[in-house]
Amino acid sequence: MSGAPFGGVEQRAMLAVNPARAKRFDALGLQPVEMEFPSRFAFLDRRRINSVIGRFAPDIVISWTPDVAELVQKENFVHMARLGADFDHAALLNKCHHIFTPSQTRADAAMNAGWSVQQVHVLPHLPMTDEETRSPPLNRKSVYTPPTAKLIFTSMRLTSKTGLETLLDALARISGYYLWIAGDGADREALEAAAHERGVKPRVRFLGWENNLAPYLAACDMFVYSSRNDDVGEAVTEAWACRAPVIAADSLGPGLLIRHKENGLLVPVGDAISMAEAIKWVTQDTGLVLQLRGAGLKAFEESFAMDKVAPRYLHLLSILTGKPSGPSA
Repeated sequence: MSGAPFGGVEQRAMLAVNPARAKRFDALGLQPVEMEFPSRFAFLDRRRINSVIGRFAPDIVISWTPDVAELVQKENFVHMARLGADFDHAALLNKCHHIFTPSQTRADAAMNAGWSVQQVHVLPHLPMTDEETRSPPLNRKSVYTPPTAKLIFTSMRLTSKTGLETLLDALARISGYYLWIAGDGADREALEAAAHERGVKPRVRFLGWENNLAPYLAACDMFVYSSRNDDVGEAVTEAWACRAPVIAADSLGPGLLIRHKENGLLVPVGDAISMAEAIKWVTQDTGLVLQLRGAGLKAFEESFAMDKVAPRYLHLLSILTGKPSGPSA
């Protein structure tokens, strides 16, 4: 939802307190309203959120998380929420007018839960900015990693369902490689224990949740994504944007995005042996690395860059509000 026009749309953003993110918004001329969220009392969150909405009087309110969507009171505006992987479709049927999702699979699930086809919209994730993708690499020493080590980077939720164990098994089959893992989740301790059991814990760095992955992607030799059940593949497109060679398990999202041996490498889901071989192949073949970097970046720029994605959002907003979008609006 800032008072200044941006992309032809006057906006105001409400954010959980995050100084780095707020600084990026300020640089765009979008001074955000920051709040501690969630606070101890939901009624205080609801009052603050709806007070800001009331003063701004928007045509449309977009809730990016379901916990926020549940706090927005229906008024004289269109309310649209983002549909994440663990979204409760039915719970928000009476809270929102529309939902949007990056996955047709999630859209189908929402319609099966009672949403109409007119209420559900498929839109790609908003990508990193050009400035973010050109971030300098993180100093490896800051993460206690030898500068000359072969470095693998991955990012995912740390739960037993994601498939990180496959990557740990692959790492155990190859020596001299370090692994950085960005993410957090309920099973972090169990996964750290799994790394210890496989004898790779000294070469693994659990980084926790990171809002900006670009410096890590710039520092790594390859991005390896072992998810068993990703239906979107956002991690793949972010790696492409940062020119990192990509190896991924052939789950739905990455499988639809990656053309094997052209803009990435696909390995069977759960196959640690094939993943280890792919990692070694990328390390040993300079020509392959150049091919994967160039084709991955091209795929990102053709379909997932901001100049391709933002007009799709603006077009939907113009339909939902009945107002034209763009600089002349």
